Amino acid sequence: MNKDIFKLIFEHDLRLEQLSGNADPRGELKRPSTLEEFMKPVPVYSKFYFTGTRFGATGDPQFGFSALDRFDSLFAGFMQALKPVRIFSGVEQLRTPAEIQQWAPTAAGQAFVLCGSDEVAGRAKTAAGNAEGDGLFAADLSVREKIDCLKPVLDAGAQVVFTEQAHNGFDLHLFSKANIYESFFDVYQPMTGTDTFRFFSINGKRAKSERLFYFETWTLERPPHGFEEVFPETRLR
Repeated sequence: MNKDIFKLIFEHDLRLEQLSGNADPRGELKRPSTLEEFMKPVPVYSKFYFTGTRFGATGDPQFGFSALDRFDSLFAGFMQALKPVRIFSGVEQLRTPAEIQQWAPTAAGQAFVLCGSDEVAGRAKTAAGNAEGDGLFAADLSVREKIDCLKPVLDAGAQVVFTEQAHNGFDLHLFSKANIYESFFDVYQPMTGTDTFRFFSINGKRAKSERLFYFETWTLERPPHGFEEVFPETRLR
């Protein structure tokens, strides 16, 4: 019998430079030099990483969001939480409910902009089009190299999802200006309570090493601090 370990890794209130993981700690110590600079709001963002491991009765574990037995249900929950009405990737655009319902990423290295309204889609498409070169959709650039192109699209109100290479298939890496964690919790928490599926909600600030990222391979029953298993009775408040 296979068992899915689904991991949702989240980080909130991140400045632009923190989105890439390249923040300079010296910059965090700098104080505003003027009152105007002090009063100016600093834009912050959220990011979410969807991954997991499938353990089988025999054979090696399979690593990756798309490798999970429940991938189809988990991806349906992903779409239910975001409720996009427009999706585009470069020149390709999905407009109708039927197109969106049938859509799913197929491989690592893809990028998609998800928009909750036509108005947001218009702003985001303009923002993405103003980026240098292929911007978000350049296949030869890493996610870190796309951060500057990402900001105006997020500021337009859209979410951006990248497919990241996993050992077996791919993971999803989602960026948003809004903290939409609760929407994901609401769709995934009801899936818990079975012997074949476990859901861990992980504070990304606690998962900064490969060993911790794959905690399920060595300390599943005693997860590290900040790695919280979600149960049917779990409540956010």
